[in-house]
Amino acid sequence: MIIGRRGLIGTAAALAVAPAAAATTFAAPADKLRALMLMRGALDDRLVIYWLRGRYFGLVDGEVKPLFGVVNACFSRYRAHPDGGFIGARGEVSHYTDFDTGEVVGSVRNPYDGRIMEPPPRGYPPSPVRIEADSSISIKEMPGMEFANAIHDIEVTGDDARMFERNASKVPLPGGKASLYNEMVTYRARVADLRKPGANRVPCDINFTNTVSWRSWMGMADHPGHMLAVGSGAFVARVADLPAAWLKATAATQPELLGNPQAFLDPVWKTIA
Repeated sequence: MIIGRRGLIGTAAALAVAPAAAATTFAAPADKLRALMLMRGALDDRLVIYWLRGRYFGLVDGEVKPLFGVVNACFSRYRAHPDGGFIGARGEVSHYTDFDTGEVVGSVRNPYDGRIMEPPPRGYPPSPVRIEADSSISIKEMPGMEFANAIHDIEVTGDDARMFERNASKVPLPGGKASLYNEMVTYRARVADLRKPGANRVPCDINFTNTVSWRSWMGMADHPGHMLAVGSGAFVARVADLPAAWLKATAATQPELLGNPQAFLDPVWKTIA
């Protein structure tokens, strides 16, 4: 059960057919895995691209204060694995933005003490990801890091199918503290697209909510509270379809990524392909 370049055999070929279940619940394990890959990735080895725009708030004693925004692009590729799941490579490039205008900025104001903060470059370098036959997802963890993932049953309302993914990570910090990251993501696609025979990828949009510990560069380690983020985005076919603010900032910092986005994943992809 392997996958060739732009070709499908074994597991991926079986999943490319229409869902086995007549109902539109996608409850059968194979149907759920197929819908997961069609929304979150692809059944072939194409480069999958999506963008997110979000806003971060400080949350202290139930009161929210605007902090900053982010604009993000994620790149991934997958191939079928002999055990019935998929393995892949995934990486992100993000930029901080002004909370109100959405323009990329190099500094942001801390509303709690008035300091001007200069956040470091944002994003995650390519790393391996594994999607099991039961639709559970695992990533390569940092030493001491705890990671948990859950893909909930797909909900169908009319011709809309929604898949809810929940991720939680805990990274130990000096002094016995930990940095927490909790992510709730909803993917939405059309039932008709998910049930289409031979589909390897479907149009899909995203909404997310995160709760995150204060980042170290904020100088808020002893301040009560944490951050709350909300945002949305969508999968796109081309890098050129990513948000203009992301394209402009990335052209200044990583121009090679715009010219050859697939090469961004190659250091990891070539070790698993």
